[in-house]
Amino acid sequence: MKSIVTIALLGLLAGCVSSAEYDRDQAYSRCDSISDESSRNRCIADAVRQAERDRLDDAARQKQHEDNAERREIGREIAGAEKN
Repeated sequence: MKSIVTIALLGLLAGCVSSAEYDRDQAYSRCDSISDESSRNRCIADAVRQAERDRLDDAARQKQHEDNAERREIGREIAGAEKN
């Protein structure tokens, strides 16, 4: 029983990490080996911006898929197709 509670708590904690924090952690780990501080900071900033752009692109793509699915469903209803 304790293991189930522990696993549930770990899953809950993992869900509390925001996407921005995750992006920063990934950027720090990717750019940590750069010895020059200004180059490392630029690398981190670029990596975070790229991750944000990727997330926005993914969100826009998902929204487009949802809109297309909704449009198809409305078309089926207009055409008289039965719902499953």
